[in-house]
Amino acid sequence: MFKRKTTTINFEGNEIRFLVVKGDDIRSWHTLKIPPEYMVQGQISKTTEIGNLISKTIKKLKGSRRNVITSVTGQRSLHRIMTIPNIQDKLLEETIRRKTKQEFAIPLDETDIHWRILSRSDNQLILYVLAVPKNIIDSQVAALKAAKIKPRKIDIKPLALQRMVNQATTIIVNLESFSLDVIVSINHIPILVRSVPLETGNLSEEAKLDLLSQELARTVKYYNESNKNNRLPDDTAVFLTGELFDKSQITNRLDEKSDLGERLKTRTPFSVKYPEGPYPVPKNFPISKYSVNLGLSLKSR
Repeated sequence: MFKRKTTTINFEGNEIRFLVVKGDDIRSWHTLKIPPEYMVQGQISKTTEIGNLISKTIKKLKGSRRNVITSVTGQRSLHRIMTIPNIQDKLLEETIRRKTKQEFAIPLDETDIHWRILSRSDNQLILYVLAVPKNIIDSQVAALKAAKIKPRKIDIKPLALQRMVNQATTIIVNLESFSLDVIVSINHIPILVRSVPLETGNLSEEAKLDLLSQELARTVKYYNESNKNNRLPDDTAVFLTGELFDKSQITNRLDEKSDLGERLKTRTPFSVKYPEGPYPVPKNFPISKYSVNLGLSLKSR
């Protein structure tokens, strides 16, 4: 069976992360550091320059330009699980936008609305809805257009992480230099998502871990109090994703305390785990750092 090559692109903080796969074979990967005057917290100010960098990087990695999957950042965004009547597809977009305006209380002319149908029955639709500031997603699309790329699919970051971890009931924490996310997934659905921007990215690792620990405890408490008949089981695992949980870098450090995952274990009653690759990965491949890209690659199947 013919397996086509896929290029995944993840805009993260002041980086763009690329992963090229063909079937279950990782062909190449690269993290492109972006000058702050070009991009900060995923928001691109120099679309032409970023487009040129993207184009050169894909050429260097021998990636596909026709089969590109990218993600929508969760930074400064609002997430919600919504239930609406099972209506005709032609009425779906307008219904979602109207309900999003009501529930989020946001100006739709300044916001891009993205959604995925999670389940469909005779009577209702359950949707995952993400509202992203328009200037963020528009700048991403403009940069890709400058690189002469039209992405085949655009995914939502929490869904990409859930797809990669692939656990029915779990908590996913994603810790980056410029952001942290806590995702509670039930039956493979990200029911609750908390995304917190870290404004400058200059906080110490200890300060970021403190913030993550607090947000994790707050999110779990909120979920359990809101779902008293369906509380998170005691054996729920917390999966660690994001660059700051990259185990491949820890072996190069002299200070063992730099292992933030081990330190997080002392701050939560849940078991803490590192995700495994959804397919074989090269030795020392930074799975946590490229978790979003791995999840995007699974969307192509």
